[in-house]
Amino acid sequence: MLKKVLFIALLSVALTACGSNFKETTTRSGSSSTSFATEQTVSNENTAQQTSTIEATDKEYLFAEFLKDGTPMLTEDQASMEQTSYDFIAKNSDLFPSTDKSKVINLVDKSVTTKHLNKSLNLYLNKFVKISGDVIDIEEDNIPIGTTAIVYISDENDNTVMAVYPGASGEIFEGDVATVIGVPIANFSYENVSGGYTNTTLLAASFLAKENQ
Repeated sequence: MLKKVLFIALLSVALTACGSNFKETTTRSGSSSTSFATEQTVSNENTAQQTSTIEATDKEYLFAEFLKDGTPMLTEDQASMEQTSYDFIAKNSDLFPSTDKSKVINLVDKSVTTKHLNKSLNLYLNKFVKISGDVIDIEEDNIPIGTTAIVYISDENDNTVMAVYPGASGEIFEGDVATVIGVPIANFSYENVSGGYTNTTLLAASFLAKENQ
């Protein structure tokens, strides 16, 4: 089940991802500055604009990169992130997170349930799915990519999803009923308190809210 060590691992991933992006931005913007070192003020303005564009691009891919690096840790090396999910998250980066349910609810494939995800996950790697159920564990912390929450939700079929939400979870606690909207990343299993294993689906969460909130 979810433990503090998981966030420590994610913190390491976030630091690596942020450091990589910063290094890339510094190198590329530095290169631009060198190229235009002999130019006048207008060239400096162009360089600043290029740097701004690079930083915006890095931000667009930040959550996707974070999950790409973090998926093996989150799944205990049972899975990696498919390019389909990566591209979907990057393309819709403005929806990770979305605090407005109306922005994502119409994008949800309402026919998809956890049963579908358990059977043929690859069919849904570029689709938003909505899962509601009991919160069986939740943890939130501030890491370099921002406030991030990890929540386990068990639905009416006793199937579980593990959602990584790049935002604050608000007044959601263990034992509450919550809804998550996100894109599937991978299926894996973890050892439960009974000594057996629980199958679950890792989701990149766009929206997370307590029911009746």
